[in-house]
Amino acid sequence: MTDQRLLKVEDLAIHYRTGAGPVQAVDGIHFDLRPGEALGLVGESGCGKTTAAKAMLRLLPPNGEVPRGRIDFDGRDLVGLDDESMRKVRWKEIAWISQAAMNALDPVYTVGDQILEAMNAHIKIDRKAAWAHAEELFRAVGIDPGRLSAYPHEMSGGMKQRAVIAMALALDPKLIIADEPTTALDVVTQAQILARLSKLRRERGMGLLFITHDISVVVQTCDRVAVMYGGHIMETGPVREVFGTPFHPYTMGLTNAFPTLEGAQRELISIPGSPPDLLHPPAGCRFAERCPFATERCVRETPPLHSVGPDRQSACHYPGQAAAFRVKAALNETWAVVGERLNEPVQGAGSIEHIDAETPLMLEVKELKKHFPVEQGFLDSLRGRNKDRKVHAVDGISFDLREGEILGLAGESGSGKTTTGEMLVRLLDITDGEIRFEGSDIAKLTGSELKTFRRRAQMIFQDPYQTLNPRFTIFDIVAEPLIIHRLAEGEALRQQVVEALERAGLKPAEVYAERFPHELSGGQRQRVAIARAIVLEPRFIVADEPVSMLDVSIRAGVLNLMHRFRNELGISFVYVSHDLPTIRYVADRTAIMYLGEIVEVGPTEQVVRERKHPYTQLLLEASPEPDPGVVKPPLESAGEIPSAVVPPNGCHFHTRCPRAMPHCGWEGRDVVTAMSEWRIAGHELEHLGSAEVAGLDVYIQVRNDNPEEAEHELMAVMGGKHPSLADAATVERDTEGQLVVRFEAQVSPQRRLIAREHSVACYLYE
Repeated sequence: MTDQRLLKVEDLAIHYRTGAGPVQAVDGIHFDLRPGEALGLVGESGCGKTTAAKAMLRLLPPNGEVPRGRIDFDGRDLVGLDDESMRKVRWKEIAWISQAAMNALDPVYTVGDQILEAMNAHIKIDRKAAWAHAEELFRAVGIDPGRLSAYPHEMSGGMKQRAVIAMALALDPKLIIADEPTTALDVVTQAQILARLSKLRRERGMGLLFITHDISVVVQTCDRVAVMYGGHIMETGPVREVFGTPFHPYTMGLTNAFPTLEGAQRELISIPGSPPDLLHPPAGCRFAERCPFATERCVRETPPLHSVGPDRQSACHYPGQAAAFRVKAALNETWAVVGERLNEPVQGAGSIEHIDAETPLMLEVKELKKHFPVEQGFLDSLRGRNKDRKVHAVDGISFDLREGEILGLAGESGSGKTTTGEMLVRLLDITDGEIRFEGSDIAKLTGSELKTFRRRAQMIFQDPYQTLNPRFTIFDIVAEPLIIHRLAEGEALRQQVVEALERAGLKPAEVYAERFPHELSGGQRQRVAIARAIVLEPRFIVADEPVSMLDVSIRAGVLNLMHRFRNELGISFVYVSHDLPTIRYVADRTAIMYLGEIVEVGPTEQVVRERKHPYTQLLLEASPEPDPGVVKPPLESAGEIPSAVVPPNGCHFHTRCPRAMPHCGWEGRDVVTAMSEWRIAGHELEHLGSAEVAGLDVYIQVRNDNPEEAEHELMAVMGGKHPSLADAATVERDTEGQLVVRFEAQVSPQRRLIAREHSVACYLYE
């Protein structure tokens, strides 16, 4: 790789003016980026990653300022450029991909017009040429060029993020800054977008500055990495070397906090404490307060970023002891010293052995369904149209939960996981089926019986910032369930609340009891939510993505708590997540959900290792791997989850399955998708016109009055999508000269046992 530098940041400091003084968000950082290279900027929330990136485009808020430092980009110092010169740099030379694609696109303009606007702001180009260029960009990011005329609300989240990438590429910039571009996306959509972004970067020779908190994404996407903490850079170097043999204790903590999917299973590390207050930053190393190896020198002196190897730098006073530190940093007892110092006791997971298959059942779910009616428009209601349309959120699932078991429920957004969890605790009524808890059908419980059940079944929600009443103290929040169920009062109430808080890792409880939620960090709030759930000593808990909104350094503590509660209190868990490495860490068994159905269920290690269902294979292939020793091939095309309003014919996954067979359920909608993918690939439809779906069939207009050529082209299009699609189709011509493609109705495959406790719903195993 060339030694030329596209971007060179030197001693950059960024402050935010406040009434209490300047917040030193970034305080003297150094890094560089070569042409065509991808650099990951990694760290916890509040470490200064996004602030540093916004300074490069001069997009800081009005109270932001750059008191010192240089940002040399392609031979110019961006800090000193005047406003007009900087405007010419933005988008034409440096483009930005934001975190929230939902907010990056204007809802009142078509996506195509917004891409053209970006071009017209910087170059002179006529509309026809600009539109042709936009079509090329859409093909490059994997979207049908016909979607340029769509409004943002007509696109899925993944498609909108691809459109934002296309807009960023519109003027062939030299550098793209991507700020958490896939944080809000499903793991499969994330994998496709990252693969597409990496491919485009290599093809176009662009530099990429990739900002994220997820080291697994950086390992699979970037060439080099800079680890940030508290406004400083702690360590830089080639990404696989930095995370394979870290020199800084903070990097060691991060690498040990991520569960692996492919590597050996190990206990995760939780880093106690929180990042420093940058209004009054510490005098020495910013990480010293949370570092288990810190000395007086670390507290007193700020370590410089110095060389520790070829193209590697670390800001630690003790690089010579890094090998010994790595061994100790993999143990929770090492970090327990920090926890005691900060009054945040570190608890490991305890035993992570899985429960025996002969353990009695606690919960049995049989043919469970939940359908939501689709609201009609006024005109449709008058005409009587769409009156029976409904969302098939959960569509006939069966599974069980054993005493003291953690069952993982995995799948993409829209697969029905959260809906299932809410029905298990009766937050949602069921449409059909049974949920039997200790022999009783909970769907039929009312009054005092339902109240008694709710004492024994609790739920931990995803967002710790929204689930705690801001007007209640922590004591009141945890005490409320005991008061509602009249289980304790007076001193007994206080003792039970204190015990629950301390079990949840908030020790001593007196420090937290009289605080309000806004005075706690995200991890501490989630521990309060857990304390509230366990204070009633329930039999089972549904945990809905309980760590997805937490920083990586504190996720492990919450996951370890679940293991301890299972081991010490005998609580069973249904753990809902799309994050398979996390599920592998916590769950005894795993059920894979797709579009309202369970397609595979079995012991977690067996499901991960054997991955029998093609959808399970897709999820596992899409999951990024933090282990730098694992190189995963890019996942460039896997489609998106279909609508649950009209589920696919036959197997719901056949539309995305590489192993689909003619009898898996192909239908007319798949032919329309095949025509769209044909255009994405850059081919023109010379003989096929518009297509209209009618039930399972599709009617296609023929151009040029040449039905034989049209039929030949149709077979090529269907074969391009999947050979079995062409095999399943019956092609006819109607009296009006249209091509009619007919398909047969198929039923969805039923789960069948393929090994002990391991069942799969797939026609491959019939």
